[in-house]
Amino acid sequence: MATDYQRMKRKRLGLGTWRIVRYADDFVLLVSGVRAHAEALREVVAEVLAPIGLRLSEAKTSVCHIDEGFDFLGFRIQRKLKRGSHKRYVYTFASAKSIANVRRKVKALTRRSTFGMT
Repeated sequence: MATDYQRMKRKRLGLGTWRIVRYADDFVLLVSGVRAHAEALREVVAEVLAPIGLRLSEAKTSVCHIDEGFDFLGFRIQRKLKRGSHKRYVYTFASAKSIANVRRKVKALTRRSTFGMT
């Protein structure tokens, strides 16, 4: 979806629009539309990746609503109601898995067996 005009035109026709967010070999497709638009785009992405020898991982690939939220590169991205307001905003915070990893590392470094070691 290269231009705002193309997105606006597709929305007027009742079609879904999308944006891609990528970092190295990971990516997220953000779809504006109904679930069927996201499922159709998932199949198109699989077809595009197949000729270059890549495939979507079933374990990592999912379709979810932004209100449910999703994890991407150690962060949780989710739309929530702003406190004291009736507006909803997209928030990004550390995922539970990332926090658990940090806690585990801190706990290992601060055990009684390592106390006093420099």
